[in-house]
Amino acid sequence: MEDVLVAPESLHPDKLLKELQHLRSNQVELEVDECSPVDYLDIFIFPVLLPGLDALIRQAIEEKCFERKRTKFNGLDFLTEWLYRNNPRRTNHEDISLESIPFVRSWLKDHPRPTIPLSLIWSEEKAATVIQSYWRGFLVRKEPEVQELRQYQREMRGTSGISIQISDSILQMFKKSA
Repeated sequence: MEDVLVAPESLHPDKLLKELQHLRSNQVELEVDECSPVDYLDIFIFPVLLPGLDALIRQAIEEKCFERKRTKFNGLDFLTEWLYRNNPRRTNHEDISLESIPFVRSWLKDHPRPTIPLSLIWSEEKAATVIQSYWRGFLVRKEPEVQELRQYQREMRGTSGISIQISDSILQMFKKSA
């Protein structure tokens, strides 16, 4: 029989958030220098971070991160955006993309990211369509009639004189006029 770890009732996220909000509302305005590290975390950090982590997990579930090995979802990018948007010290809470955040923009200027592979960008439907089109193209190209036509086209390109040969006399005329 497996041992199942169950979080005590006091660690349930909803209850913890309510307690932290209660602590924050009942606290006299404390200065950062006056708080103990535990109070600082309880009053200033957790009330913003815990809802962000909750939103992160909800978004990861929506992006099917727990069902696949690789996804385009980047939890750190999501949490950075979410915390920037929901920062209580900022007054303007508009939707802002990750690349528009000033400190992220300066970081990315010095540390550019590699491009994301198409397999992570495309939806399952788009990927299936591309795979099917390549497969159908392969099936058509391997037919004998198509093989024969492609061989004929290769031969015609090589011998038909498509690449124009310019005689020496014409080249000399251009050199004299230049």
